[in-house]
Amino acid sequence: MGILARLLPKALKRRLLAALSDGEDKFSRVFNTSAEWIVITRLDDSTIAEVNTGFETISGYQRDEVLGRRMADFNVWAQPAQRTALIAEMLQNGSARNHLVTLRRRDGSLRDCMVNCALIALDGTANSHAVWIARDITEHNVVYEQFKAAFRLTPDFMSISRMDDGKYVEVNAAFERITGIRHDDAIGKTSTELHIWAEPEKRRDLTRLLRTEGAVSDYPMALNARDGQVREALVNAASFESRGERYLIALLRDVTDERRAARALQQSESRFSRLFEQSPLPMCYSSTQNDFQTTQWNLAWFDAFGFDPVHDQGKSGLTLGIWVNPEDRARLMGMTAAGTAFTDVEVQMRRHDGELRWISLSTRLFEEMDRTMVLFTYFDITERRRAQQGILELNTQLEARVARRTAELQGANQELSETLDTLKVAKNHLVQSEKLAALGALVAGVAHELNTPIGNGLTVASSLEHRIRDFRHLAATGLRKSDLQGFLDDMQLASDIMVRNLGRSAALVASFKQVAVDQTSSQRRKFDLAAVVGEILVTLNPAIRKTACTVSTRIDEALTMDSYPGPLGQVLTNLINNAVLHGFEPGEEGKIEVQAWAKDSQHVVIEVRDSGHGIQSEDLHRVFDPFFTTRLGQGGSGLGLHIVHNLVGSVLGGRIEVHSRPGAGATFSMTLPITAPERLDATAAPISDG
Repeated sequence: MGILARLLPKALKRRLLAALSDGEDKFSRVFNTSAEWIVITRLDDSTIAEVNTGFETISGYQRDEVLGRRMADFNVWAQPAQRTALIAEMLQNGSARNHLVTLRRRDGSLRDCMVNCALIALDGTANSHAVWIARDITEHNVVYEQFKAAFRLTPDFMSISRMDDGKYVEVNAAFERITGIRHDDAIGKTSTELHIWAEPEKRRDLTRLLRTEGAVSDYPMALNARDGQVREALVNAASFESRGERYLIALLRDVTDERRAARALQQSESRFSRLFEQSPLPMCYSSTQNDFQTTQWNLAWFDAFGFDPVHDQGKSGLTLGIWVNPEDRARLMGMTAAGTAFTDVEVQMRRHDGELRWISLSTRLFEEMDRTMVLFTYFDITERRRAQQGILELNTQLEARVARRTAELQGANQELSETLDTLKVAKNHLVQSEKLAALGALVAGVAHELNTPIGNGLTVASSLEHRIRDFRHLAATGLRKSDLQGFLDDMQLASDIMVRNLGRSAALVASFKQVAVDQTSSQRRKFDLAAVVGEILVTLNPAIRKTACTVSTRIDEALTMDSYPGPLGQVLTNLINNAVLHGFEPGEEGKIEVQAWAKDSQHVVIEVRDSGHGIQSEDLHRVFDPFFTTRLGQGGSGLGLHIVHNLVGSVLGGRIEVHSRPGAGATFSMTLPITAPERLDATAAPISDG
């Protein structure tokens, strides 16, 4: 601060008044030599009476344009409330000292200024005027704010304390974080009161050093941190003077983790040394410090290579002559020098006794401050190489054997392929035979069914022939009315019997015709499911009546399908015959039930279930395989269910499942689309029942 500011208010007023009394020139020299802003204003209306060159420099206004005008005309007070507070204090105390205010320059920029003001008497009137002195401290504040920010944000513990009593005047955020003591709780207290030092005697030693040396660096201490922890720290401190007082600024760097890491590293290095020496794997290490000219070998290496650990420790592998091919060493050391580690590189090396061994060599690199350490491991693979050579020779022999076996297998595969083709042809013939056998059974069944009504009709016709002969005789010898009436009654009865039996025969023939057409042509048509199932059962009745089994149906009404009734009939025939043949012993009573219902608007479910012996669990997954049967030679061909599976999946477009438990019967469940998919080999358009 300039001389005028330091003397304000009393000395300044005395000097200014003295200057005014001695003459204008002397006042001007004193007034204008100051670099601070000095303005004299009239107190009652703030009219500017005089300004100095410092005012012109700081404000940007010239003396001539401000004299005689009010200060308010220039809007120099960025915060008018600051001026009001200064005037109030000045009127109360006669002066106001060291107020930080913000003033506005002519160009609109704002400046931070330290203002002092006092009442003075001019023109013989007491306290008629006020003198204002402002010092521009904007740059000083910028530096102060930067220091303050650095002080607060530094990650190390920082504090400022007075030297005479040791009380803190400022601490940073790191102080709060490390000690757990809040800023406001620390200000005004000493480190002793706050128990900062874990070893208080060291603080006294530090204080003595500071008084003699003025500063200390890296002074070790133990710090009581938050949560009862004791942390190791290094203190850097220096004393300085401000406004006549001595202060101490201290910076503490927490080195607990560093020293802990250093101790851990030291222990790790010690462990590494022990592990290196005691490792059962031959190892060595070298460094770039002397271009790999010296090498430290472990005990396992000396045992493996037969060298003397007393005389040969520290010598390089090149000096010891262990490299059979020195170019291998040059290549690998070149990779190492370039900072490239390698793994399982196989090289040939020489023992002390001259024996050659194959070694798998690997390296790992460790960077240190002034060198690169390289760790080598040696794994003897001589026996493995010999075994590999033996395996290669054995592989050659095996390849020859495999080639011979392959040729033999190719011949066998050719024979198997031809046999398989033959089996496929035989299978197709058997399938066709199965179909024809089913049709033959159908013909035999229908013939048996037709025998009764036709035989009845023939008997009635023969009786009717004898009755007509007798009637003619009566007509020739004399016909009574009663004879005529008897003849008519017999004719009526014979006619009824013949019509009924011929109608039954016609129905059987129609069913046979429809079923035969369906099974031989596989035509697609729309049909009533219940009617088709009924027709199929009619054809099966002769065969079923020969057994003790009964067949019943339970089919939802109005189930109409657009599908292939012939394949569907063959599926149901095979399933019913399979139940009769495999589900029951000959003469054993049993029940077979055919059920059908609509699963949804697109699919129908048809089930054929029996009350027979069931299927063994190990046979369930094989029942649809071709040629699989449990009654081979007893009427079973092993193709019935295979045909069922193929027809359901390929022709009818559905799927079939079987569920059974031994002793609880079997259930074959088919889920079929109501409208069957189109067949690529279909030759006929769909036909209806009509």
